[in-house]
Amino acid sequence: LQVRGSIPIYWAQESSVTQPKPPIVLSRVDPTYQASQSHFEDLLKRYGSPVVVVDLVKQSEKREREVIVGNEFRHAVDYLNCHIDDKHKIRYCALDYSHISKHRKYNVRSSLRDVATWAVNQTGFFCNAPRWKITSSGRVEPFDDSNTRRAAFLTRHLGVPVFPMEQKGVMRTNCIDCLDRTNVAQFSAGVEALGQQLVVMGVRSTAKLDIASNIVKMLIEMYVEIGDHISLQYGGSEAHKKGQVNKVQGPMGKHKELLTSIRRYYSNAFTDRLKQDAM
Repeated sequence: LQVRGSIPIYWAQESSVTQPKPPIVLSRVDPTYQASQSHFEDLLKRYGSPVVVVDLVKQSEKREREVIVGNEFRHAVDYLNCHIDDKHKIRYCALDYSHISKHRKYNVRSSLRDVATWAVNQTGFFCNAPRWKITSSGRVEPFDDSNTRRAAFLTRHLGVPVFPMEQKGVMRTNCIDCLDRTNVAQFSAGVEALGQQLVVMGVRSTAKLDIASNIVKMLIEMYVEIGDHISLQYGGSEAHKKGQVNKVQGPMGKHKELLTSIRRYYSNAFTDRLKQDAM
């Protein structure tokens, strides 16, 4: 289970016909970060701790846009963590997706995989009848039947289902609009979780899945479809950055990306105000 969400501080950008990327401004002074506090309180009530934050906004820009809201978000998390018990602190990770993907010496897929592994290991995942478990060191060991018996005991006496392996907390991913970069990052987390789930069920002996395998291809199709639906509703076009997931490359892939950019620009410049007024 993972969620996406806008950066929970007061910020805004006005749509503009002449500016494809309008400036981002902090629209309200909030020294105690009440908006961020309300948001993370809701996540803790819904999912428990830890809340693992994966922040994909740009960490450096020649002309600052995303950096402005990204820095404020990080300050909000630092402020909130000063008032939270150690075991419930927000676990924050910043990954400049755009910077990494533009440099040949960096591998964005490897970076996302490392972050996904870290995040999934923090929250764990649900399994009704695990046969194996993955230790913190990565070793695969037989699952302790005493945990299964304890879960059955609690189910009988509490009157609510208790399972031997449950997810604790949630992974929260965001970029600036929670669309394209977020889609790819959530796919990486989904692949990591699926690989570990297959191990604990006894289907596989290793959690690392081949990107060319049929099960990963099916997962790719699901995430691409989900990303397109969310992007069409919010941005007016299908999702960008599919090439990072399903390897659409060459001139045709670039032309599709350009067409998507044109659709989104048109939607943001000419029709987005109607959506905002409707809300």
